[in-house]
Amino acid sequence: MTDELWTDPDDPSQPYAPYEPYDTYAPSPPDREPLPHSRDGRHDPGRPWWVPGSATLSHLVFLDGRLVGAWQEPANGGEWQQHAADPPPPRRPPEPALHERVRGWLVDVCGSPAAVDGLTTDRLGPCDLDGPSPAGGPECRERVQAVAELLDDLADRFFEPEVADAFRRALAALWREDPLTITRPASTTALAGGVAWAVGKANGLYSPVGVVRVRTIQDTLGMSSGPSSLGRPVAAALRGFRGRLLVDGWRRPVEVPDLLPLGRTDLLVGPVRERLVRIRDRAAAAAAA
Repeated sequence: MTDELWTDPDDPSQPYAPYEPYDTYAPSPPDREPLPHSRDGRHDPGRPWWVPGSATLSHLVFLDGRLVGAWQEPANGGEWQQHAADPPPPRRPPEPALHERVRGWLVDVCGSPAAVDGLTTDRLGPCDLDGPSPAGGPECRERVQAVAELLDDLADRFFEPEVADAFRRALAALWREDPLTITRPASTTALAGGVAWAVGKANGLYSPVGVVRVRTIQDTLGMSSGPSSLGRPVAAALRGFRGRLLVDGWRRPVEVPDLLPLGRTDLLVGPVRERLVRIRDRAAAAAAA
């Protein structure tokens, strides 16, 4: 039985002829000078294939949808030279030394070189939210107090007491620096989840860096969506214009912990600060070696 998917070259009723072998393709246009590459793919020893500084121009000839010719030649000296004259994109500079990338990452996390140099291992102190309202009004104060209670409960259940101070400091910073972040969320639980996500990520509290799963925070607060949905805008508001979002275009070195860089040290708990101080000192020692 004949397979209908295959054409018979001797049958004139077939609507399409089979592809011709590559070595029977039509020759190059006669008015062209000898091509640097033969049609069967072999190099032509009579002419150099590649001219230094020249881009490669590829020709494909189709006849009724069939490829019947193909060749390549340098683009310089022809009608396409103007397109080949565009300067190539700049090359990426060589990768900096590891201690330089680590230093840049520390600036990203802490906010500035001065903040990196001045980082200490001191623990965070308590944060009082009962002072004068920096913005908003009575309704904003009530929302801040409600969110603070939710954050205190999360810290009591899953984290060390110092984490509650970091949560409250972040809430106070939002109230002072970007009050719309306080009033815009639809619910206090959503805002509490966003603050807990941002501060927790900045301190490596969640899996796989820490031991607590983000889903645990979501379930505890009864959120319908993940805390990161509001956590990312909260993190952007906390970061403001501090530090650099990318360290000279290079990714975080694998030798340092995966922390969300907020560009501020007033939200980092003691164990994280101690680790960053050790990393800073090791990077400085490597730079001096």
